[in-house]
This record gives sequence, C-alpha cells and structure tokens, in this order.
Amino acid sequence: MTGSTHVALALTATVGVKWLTGFEPNLAGWSCVVLGSLAPDIDAGGSTISRPGSLARKLIPNWLCRAADAIGLSISRKVRRIFGHRKFFHWPILGISMIYGGFYFNNEPLAWFGWGYVWHILGDFCTVRGAPMISPLWWKDLSWSPIRTGSKEEHIIEAVLWAIILILFVLSIPLETREWLSTTGSALWTEALETWQKARNWI
Repeated sequence: MTGSTHVALALTATVGVKWLTGFEPNLAGWSCVVLGSLAPDIDAGGSTISRPGSLARKLIPNWLCRAADAIGLSISRKVRRIFGHRKFFHWPILGISMIYGGFYFNNEPLAWFGWGYVWHILGDFCTVRGAPMISPLWWKDLSWSPIRTGSKEEHIIEAVLWAIILILFVLSIPLETREWLSTTGSALWTEALETWQKARNWI
C-alpha cells in the first residue's frame, strides 16, 4: 500500500476505537499513530517515512527538507540492503510489543505508535504481495487479497477510508455544536451571497 492509504487505514481504526469506546489519543498520540502507520516502510528504500523532510516541508526551510530527505533515504537504503523489504520490520510482533510496552510502562505515545505500526502490516497483508504475518515462526508472506499497491482498487479503498474518517469525525461532534455550526454556516453563507449581490449591483 502507499503511504497515504496506510495513514488512512490506521486513522480509520483509531477513529473507530474512539467512536466505539470513547477512548482516544491526545495530539501526540494521533501523531504517533500516523508515524507508526508509516514506520515499517523504513525498509523500502524510498518510502514516505524515509523522506522526513518532505513530510515537514511546510514547517521547515527547503534546505533543511532536502538535508532530512537525503539522510532519511540513505538510512532507508541501508536498512533495505541489510534486512530486505517486508522482512524484519514488517513482523507484527514488533508492533504488538510496542503496544504492550506502552501499556506496561504507562507510555501512551509508544502504544499508539505500535497501534499504527500494526495497522500498516495489516494493510500490507491485504495486498497481493502480503506480509510475514507469523514471523519469526514462519517466514512466508501471507496475503489476504489480490490488491496491488498503487492500483485503482487501492485508491478507491483509500477514498472510502477518508470518507469514513470524515463521517465519524462529524458524528463525534456534540449535537449542540453541530447545530451551532450549521446555523452559523448558513448565516455566513447568506450574508456572503447578499454581499456578492450588492457588489454586482454596484458594478
């Protein structure tokens, strides 16, 4: 799967947990879910997580973006050369250990990072190439579906996931707040139309 689909899948799962249980991460936790959902592909050699500068390009100067990307890509290529893609860093036991460690040591960011990490691997399990779901007990990649990375089918799935996130986010807003937003938005829209009409008349 592509990086954006991995992020969408992990966020959908997290929003689902919030919707069903009321338990949700704080801002640091949400960031860790996103980073965790990208982290296993550090072994890909040119993935989203291996280009940290590009991820933060709106927050840091261009020269720092290029430097961070160069360092990240260098590390990623070395990791790929040593471990291979979808090998060690795609073992589900790594993410599960992070979740357990996060709860055991009362470290929520680590637990949420592990949560995103596990959902990345589950996403790869849903591609034709698969993932080593029961490594190190068995090294063979297991696959659940014939979806190919970057295919039309994946893009459709990604769009559906983002739609689910949006719907669940809107539904999680208290009813009073939604009514206020609806009323205020309607009033602002009406005012904008009236202003536009007056401007046209003046012209």
